[in-house]
Amino acid sequence: MSESENEAKSEIENDSSRRGFITSLGAATGLAALGTLFGGSKIVNAQELGLNAMGPTPEQAQALMQLPDRPVVMVNLLKFSNSGAGADDYAQYGRDVGRILASIGAEIIFSGVCQTTFIGGAEWDSIAAVRYPNARALLQMAQSAEYQAISSNRSSGLEGQVNLAVFETDSL
Repeated sequence: MSESENEAKSEIENDSSRRGFITSLGAATGLAALGTLFGGSKIVNAQELGLNAMGPTPEQAQALMQLPDRPVVMVNLLKFSNSGAGADDYAQYGRDVGRILASIGAEIIFSGVCQTTFIGGAEWDSIAAVRYPNARALLQMAQSAEYQAISSNRSSGLEGQVNLAVFETDSL
């Protein structure tokens, strides 16, 4: 092969290599932009204490009690037990707890069945958002005899859950 043919071949290989690099860079940049758009860069700072717990740690209960005295929405990410009756047991719990919620001034503001996970690695079966007058109302309800009488359906219906205390805002 002549020197000019070697240079031409080298140029073609370099050009092909640059196109491959630019193509992969474009895909990586696009994925990075998508991750940034959805807050993906924050995942590094996420702290996993325990997925699918059935109750708060003492520290979590204390932190909840320290929240300001204002309405709080509890976002419940629910995983039903694999017992076969998990969803049915939890549905009965939901009907029963609805009456208790009304008596303390709380209300279910959203509930739904999860279809797929778009971002992240956890799979949930259902989500419910419940607005309480304040965090203490939730803890008082959970300790009441009326609630204790219905809580067995929650226990048998769930493998576990994540429960997030959220204050509503007017804007993001």
